[in-house]
Amino acid sequence: MKDLGPLLLVMLFACAVACGNDEDSPVSTTPDQGPFDSGPRTGNVVFSPGDVRSTTQWGTDDYELNAAAIRGDTLAVSVSYSGGCRAHRFTLVAAEVFKESDPVQLDVAIAHDADGDPCEAYPTEDYQFILDPIKARYKASYGSGAGTIVLGLDRAPDVPLVYEFD
Repeated sequence: MKDLGPLLLVMLFACAVACGNDEDSPVSTTPDQGPFDSGPRTGNVVFSPGDVRSTTQWGTDDYELNAAAIRGDTLAVSVSYSGGCRAHRFTLVAAEVFKESDPVQLDVAIAHDADGDPCEAYPTEDYQFILDPIKARYKASYGSGAGTIVLGLDRAPDVPLVYEFD
């Protein structure tokens, strides 16, 4: 029993040191902070030969479109979805052909790939889609001048999304 005294003191000292506050590697406990909180994420723009709502190859997971607006050559959206444990991907799927009208129209939809995220949080995030591929397709079809396209965004409220460019 006499020999156990120093051993117990060494063990208590080791526990105290191991449980101390390590200033070199602090842990954040703020639940709203994450590795993706640095501003809007950028999604890809792709063209689909079929119905833009048939987005199987780009993702079919559910989401809520909270807001959408055109800002210069960018479609900015706010989306909410179930998840929060894995990175989610949003893709703007555009029809291959324009609807002839004045101005022309283009059907677009947002595809969501949750990557099998099992979490049940409901984050809201901002995404942006650079519309340069749509502008290039317009100019290839109608000439290199200025243009106007009305984007028919699936799930968007009845607010017209008018994309104007030089």
